[in-house]
Amino acid sequence: MKSAFTAFRVKSGWMGLVGSEAGIQRIYLPGLKEEELRKRILSDFPGCREGADFLSQAQKELTEYFSGRRVKFDFSLDLSGATPFQKRAYTVMCSIPFGEVRTYRWLAGRLGNPKALRAVGGANAKNRWPIVIPCHRVIGSNGFLTGFSAPGGLALKTALLELEGIPVEKNRVKSKSPNA
Repeated sequence: MKSAFTAFRVKSGWMGLVGSEAGIQRIYLPGLKEEELRKRILSDFPGCREGADFLSQAQKELTEYFSGRRVKFDFSLDLSGATPFQKRAYTVMCSIPFGEVRTYRWLAGRLGNPKALRAVGGANAKNRWPIVIPCHRVIGSNGFLTGFSAPGGLALKTALLELEGIPVEKNRVKSKSPNA
C-alpha cells in the first residue's frame, strides 16, 4: 500500500500526517516550518506522495483537537511498525482520559512490570502517533514533565497539557496530582 502525506496548519504551527488506506502511520506535531516539515516527511518516507482522501478525517480531527473542540479520535492508526511491547504500552496510554495525567510508574505497573520504567520511556520516545496515543499525558512520579522528543520539547508538552486543562508551572503539573 502506497503512503501519502499532508502538511497542514493548526493554531500552534505546521503539522503533518503520513498514512495509507490501512491507517495513519505517523503524526508530526507542530514545531517545524512548513518546508522543514515536508523535507522531514520525505526523508522518513521516501517516495511518499502528497495528498490523499484517506488523510482528510485525521486532519480534520487533529485540527479540531488543537482548536479545543475534540477529545477523542475516530480515525485508524497503522501500528504495524510498533513492537509488541510498544503496542501494549500504547493501549494502556490510550486509557488515560483527556485532561488527566498518569506517571511512568503507573504505566509500567499496568503493563505488569513496575520496574520497566526505562522500557516505558522508550516506548513513549518511539511513539509515532502522539496526541492520539497520548504520551504527553505521562509524567514523572514527582509531577515533573520529563522528556518529550517532538520539536518544541517540554514547551510543546506543556502546551498540550494546558490545552487539555492541566495546569503546568515550571515544568511541573500543579493542582492535579498525578495518579501513581
